Amino acid sequence: MSKYGAMCKMYASEMCVRVANEAVQIHGGYGYTKVYPVEKFYRDAKLCTIGEGTTEIQKVVIAKNILK
Repeated sequence: MSKYGAMCKMYASEMCVRVANEAVQIHGGYGYTKVYPVEKFYRDAKLCTIGEGTTEIQKVVIAKNILK
């Protein structure tokens, strides 16, 4: 069961960062300012990949379960 949890967590955090990054790109220079909430969304999304189990740790959990 931990394999699927790790897979879901990794996928969700990576997609969140990808979408937030696209939003920052769309907003251009304003994407980095506090004028729009996009910069906060990007910071929060990036935190998902480094907080609560990094993406690398999730990959290790998935690989261990696959290679059993």
